[in-house]
Amino acid sequence: MRARFLSSIKRINIIKDKRLQKALAVILLAILLAYPPLVNLFIGQTQAASLTSYSVSIGDSRAGVATYHNFQFNTPSTTAIKTITFQYCTTASGSCTAPSGMVLASSPTLGTVSGIAGSGYSASGSNGTCNGTGNSNCTITLTVTTPSAQTGGATVIAPVTTGITNPTTTNTTYFVRITTVDGSSATIDGPNSPAFAILTGSSVAVSATVDPNLTFTVASVNSGGSVNGATATVTSTASTVPFGTLVAGSSQIAAQDLTVTTNAGSGYTITASHAATITGNPPLIAANNVDNIDTFNDSGASNTSPATWSAPAGSTADVDTGYFGYTTNDSALCTGTPDRFTSSGGDKWAGTTTIGQQVACSATGVSSQTTRIGYQVQINSLQPAGSYSGTVILIATPTY
Repeated sequence: MRARFLSSIKRINIIKDKRLQKALAVILLAILLAYPPLVNLFIGQTQAASLTSYSVSIGDSRAGVATYHNFQFNTPSTTAIKTITFQYCTTASGSCTAPSGMVLASSPTLGTVSGIAGSGYSASGSNGTCNGTGNSNCTITLTVTTPSAQTGGATVIAPVTTGITNPTTTNTTYFVRITTVDGSSATIDGPNSPAFAILTGSSVAVSATVDPNLTFTVASVNSGGSVNGATATVTSTASTVPFGTLVAGSSQIAAQDLTVTTNAGSGYTITASHAATITGNPPLIAANNVDNIDTFNDSGASNTSPATWSAPAGSTADVDTGYFGYTTNDSALCTGTPDRFTSSGGDKWAGTTTIGQQVACSATGVSSQTTRIGYQVQINSLQPAGSYSGTVILIATPTY
């Protein structure tokens, strides 16, 4: 009897234990359902991908000048892109302070957009002057009306042709934080921050430090220095080329050293152009705004086909009676024939245009790479007397 009694007690305890276990399980499950964040601790978070080969090319590096900005990048994601934001900041990361004096129109003009799947593209801007300190609302937003799935690795090109005025602080580097967003306002790629540099009002001398690393400087060359086989006859400064008094039939030559340091994985490009004028866009204009010295391009020598220097032979004043041109000692240019300025047969020269033409480049990052460029001017006896001046625009664009 005693044994059977004890056995019954044990069975009762086992039943009680099982009931207790079930009760505890029910309570634990209720807690987990009531507090889903506890469950979320074990769920991995999705991270936005990074853009590659991203850059922003600017049409003019002068402070406070209206110009175009061309954005280019590769997106690794296949998610359909609904919007892309281009946020202008003074730093590459962290809290965004807008560039002082920069102006974005409410409806910037888009050029030909490519690489974004779907149809219908429009742009909107911050509509006003970015006020600098504490202002993060300095953004252009590109919207796709009907988005569709992307091709992974697609190259996106999005030029904004009007509606942007450069910041007004000179000799400074700025950044554009690029972010792609899907239709539910979730980030797909980015932000990634390509850099661009704003120079002085004349856009010749610049010292800018970029994060990632970019330094671009212009230095003087003394009279007697060699430039691509020619000899400088005047001494330049970092921001001026003082040819002095020109004598018919005698060339004047000056040079400058352009030095770049950057860790941009796809290297950099330096372009040269001249500022537009109201008299047929020649590089040098007289004080009377009527007489001019033509670009050497009028002789048929262009950046793609530079030629040995030839004296101006025009017989009508202001028509091929004076030439201005440039050369470079870079024998490995990244477009066209790499050594077209330095090939055999003597130094080669080309005429400037209002669109930047390549004078130096590298396909990889560089440390203190220096390229020497030269300027030459010559007149004949029919060139009208007067004081002539113009502006050479130098732009360095890194590609990350």
